[in-house]
Amino acid sequence: MDVASPALMERTGTGPCCGCEELSCPIRQAVGKAGLSTCPNAVTRISARAGEKLDVAGFAPDTIFRIVNGMLMQEHISDDGRRHIAAFKTNGDLSWPLPQQESGDIREFYEAVQPTELCIISVDPITQSAPGAAGLVKALYSAAREEVSRTQARMFLLARSSAAERLAGFLLDLAERTGRVTKRGVELKLSMRRERIADHLGMQPETISRIMSSFKKAEIIRLPRPSLVIIPDLKALSSVALGTT
Repeated sequence: MDVASPALMERTGTGPCCGCEELSCPIRQAVGKAGLSTCPNAVTRISARAGEKLDVAGFAPDTIFRIVNGMLMQEHISDDGRRHIAAFKTNGDLSWPLPQQESGDIREFYEAVQPTELCIISVDPITQSAPGAAGLVKALYSAAREEVSRTQARMFLLARSSAAERLAGFLLDLAERTGRVTKRGVELKLSMRRERIADHLGMQPETISRIMSSFKKAEIIRLPRPSLVIIPDLKALSSVALGTT
């Protein structure tokens, strides 16, 4: 993967958060528009086309990403070139980038899986000057705790689950976060390549394809096309993920 400087463009706009009115944002909820007006340069909104990459090495330690819409793939690369897809970040998710401090540290990169908008947030200026900063710290702590919990669940999944259980758990998690309920079931768009899913789950791409085909044959999922998964019954898929089938 090319890890050169990303081709990300700052979104035009004026005022705190470029005039964003998304009230579900924990930053907005904690400090409000009045709080953000005291540090208007603490939040920058950028956009990326599918396939564009973001090297986090240049960001300060207090930086947080918030995905407004779209999806970012979080990738870790060791000095010997080995790579691992750590997570897929989607709408509303927060992420704490890990700038490389010393030679030998794992480097972290983000790649837009699909057209994506995200906010780059500098926390220190907000906590130092904005009213409601205590609420912001509490919100970020809660989000970090949820992230740790999700990571622990994923580690258990990788260590103790079969290949089919891992893939079923991945599809369930993604369906809960990005799925759209329709008459046919929960529709889930898989914008990432099979190779990326396989890397994330510690499997081979051929295994992913084989298990998806078995899920389709068992009518646990439908595959109108490779990038679209329809889950008619979440309970059936959940049973596979839990190993109770």
